[in-house]
Amino acid sequence: MKTSSPVSPRAGLMRGLQARLRGAALGVGLFGIMAHAALPMAHAAPARAGIAYYTTAQAGRGALTYQQFCAVCHGADLGGAFDVPPLVGRFAANWAGAPLGQLFDYMAKAMPLFAPGTLTPAQNADLLAFMLRENGAPAGGRDLTPEGVKTMVFPKMTAATVK
Repeated sequence: MKTSSPVSPRAGLMRGLQARLRGAALGVGLFGIMAHAALPMAHAAPARAGIAYYTTAQAGRGALTYQQFCAVCHGADLGGAFDVPPLVGRFAANWAGAPLGQLFDYMAKAMPLFAPGTLTPAQNADLLAFMLRENGAPAGGRDLTPEGVKTMVFPKMTAATVK
């Protein structure tokens, strides 16, 4: 007769929750990739050289917000995991030339995974500023705003600027 070691109800719940979260993260990541692939890129304005996207103070606020709400899934270094997409490197290449408003709207509706849509527009703008900084976009003299992202595109980064 084979006996199994007893598993506490809490441990069983935690394992089940972790499995569901991994599945949900994979689904959200794939949805994001598929949704981005379907974006109408013909209407996106070309990225302009020399445009400043955010302030360094805003990116700093975004870094703190990122650590609080995003790092648990996307990693402290924005590198992602096997089932969660990175937010640097190929992320910048995938979004290059796309309207920032589309990325901002996706973040506002779908993130964070554990509580979608709970961050304020200002927090999402700060997060986007942080992500832009980490992907090599230049800082400037004005904060990125929820209204401003509607007229901006994700900059095209060179291999030298992407971390």
